[in-house]
Amino acid sequence: MRIFTSILLFLLPTIVFAVEKGAYIAEVVRIRGEATQLSPGAKMARAVEIGDKFIEDTSIVTGAKSFLKIKFIDNSEMNVGPESKIVIAEMKKESPGVISLLKGRIRTEVQKDATSNTNKLFIKTRTAAMGVRGTDFQTIYNPDNKMTSLLTYRGEVAMARVDEKTYQKLEEAPEKTIERNDVTKDVEVKEVPAKKLDEASELNKILKSNTTVLVPPGQNSFASDALKKASLPVKISPVQLEVLYKNKEFAEKSRDNINAASEAEKPITTTLKVADQKAPAEGLFNEKTGDFAPKAGGYIDIATGLYIAPEADAKLDKEKGVYVSKKVGDIDADTGQYVAPKGLVLDAKKGFVLASEADKKPELLALKEDLNKTIAKDVVIKDEEAVEVPFNIEEKFIRDRIALSVWGLDQDLKLNANRNSAPYVGLYSNSSVRFGFDWIMSSNNRFSPLVGIDYGVLNFSGQRATQQSKKTLALSFGTQFALSKVVNLFGKVGLHQEHFIDQTDSFSYDLKKVTLTRLTLGANSEFWRGKRFSLDAKVAGFFTFRKKINNLIIKNGSGVQFEVMPKLAFGNHSWIGLGIQSENQLQWINGSFGGADNKQERKSAGVFLRYIHDL
Repeated sequence: MRIFTSILLFLLPTIVFAVEKGAYIAEVVRIRGEATQLSPGAKMARAVEIGDKFIEDTSIVTGAKSFLKIKFIDNSEMNVGPESKIVIAEMKKESPGVISLLKGRIRTEVQKDATSNTNKLFIKTRTAAMGVRGTDFQTIYNPDNKMTSLLTYRGEVAMARVDEKTYQKLEEAPEKTIERNDVTKDVEVKEVPAKKLDEASELNKILKSNTTVLVPPGQNSFASDALKKASLPVKISPVQLEVLYKNKEFAEKSRDNINAASEAEKPITTTLKVADQKAPAEGLFNEKTGDFAPKAGGYIDIATGLYIAPEADAKLDKEKGVYVSKKVGDIDADTGQYVAPKGLVLDAKKGFVLASEADKKPELLALKEDLNKTIAKDVVIKDEEAVEVPFNIEEKFIRDRIALSVWGLDQDLKLNANRNSAPYVGLYSNSSVRFGFDWIMSSNNRFSPLVGIDYGVLNFSGQRATQQSKKTLALSFGTQFALSKVVNLFGKVGLHQEHFIDQTDSFSYDLKKVTLTRLTLGANSEFWRGKRFSLDAKVAGFFTFRKKINNLIIKNGSGVQFEVMPKLAFGNHSWIGLGIQSENQLQWINGSFGGADNKQERKSAGVFLRYIHDL
């Protein structure tokens, strides 16, 4: 008897609602795997079976690789995907229904009413509201990144971003107020029950705002906490669109069984009509207005809800109006699942991450960085628990960096300046020119190899010296060490050709070109960075070693260099800078004529233009 009583009490709430005329609003017509339902008033969830009928405010949860098809009283249908949770908040024949998508994905087909031009169904998530009149579409909501993704197959769906305050209002959560106790004068936090809302009416108001977008066939829009409003609709990959459309029951595969397909390699015949896109195919982002549209032709990741746009150098298919991706991954030809490039996985909050932390190859780290730009991670994902990311040294030199420079400089040579015991000679070279090429090689640790080549033309004029050659060449090799996120130390050794004043007799001097071995130690830093502008600086000391050519002896010398350069970013991996540089050097020389040592000072100063590119 006790067992019978317990069962009766368990089922009583459902029985009470069932006997009411018109209480049932939906029926299960197909199921795969496992699903549970929780009716309002029930204390425990129970398994869903074919033929089960739902009432308003019923919660439905599906298991892994499971699927549920529901038919509503207005003949609309909804497919609930794996690991999803929905609440059928409201559903009536004479008024719009309301579905809350708390997690996962749903595919909805709503029959259009020819006699009415109003919304028949509203779908809400924590970050978006959608209004439907008659269409076929897919919705994804991921609670980890609060990303809502909408893909329309037929018809149009209105979509607007919902902020947290509005969402709480829709959920009728109690409001918190702060009051002071009249007796104790202590501050107390009290909860005031929220006013009962007509949810359909409130959602309709939201969708009448000027930030609402209409998502036409074949296009995707998404909303998140980080965006000011829903993204402008863009076309997705025609291949993925077709496959997702056919995969109505949300079939899934393991990564090992993926049948990779892409627009570039396996074009397929499309059956869906795709609307013309209003946003530019290359995408846009206006930080002031909040307008955002990714590059057209990308993939939707059905697990995270993120949109993976084509790579920066993807080619445009003018006929279809989409860019064709070759580097951002593939999709499964049977299910439409997105597949990240080998060695990477897509995380809902972190974006692309290494599949194995042990695999830190420079090319894989570079690809990870590029792909996180394709999903506009910093624009569309906001991590409420974000902390400053610790410096990841493995990702600092993940690319080969080349720099091309051209200098316009002046150089002064002074022999025995401020010395009364030796004759003075002064030479100068105005508007000389110098070209440079520097290569910092990629690395997956703190050290990166360096190679540099310089070529210059210096034409000196002045008193009593004959110049033998105008051209100079320098070649250097070394390594750079990452001291911190913005500061690098470097050391290099090379052969540098420089001009020296050689006293050939009591009254004659030659300006000779001599190749010296130079050791340079220094530091460089990007010590300030804005959104597009940044400021670099470099300081170094160098040492030259003794060299003897016939009777001319160049003794050990030293010098210092200083450089500062503001630069402008005009691409993800390209910069152009205009800077100033100065160099001072001191050398002692024993000339061919013999006698006492001569003191030579070299001072160079000028401006330079530099182009920097990360490969």
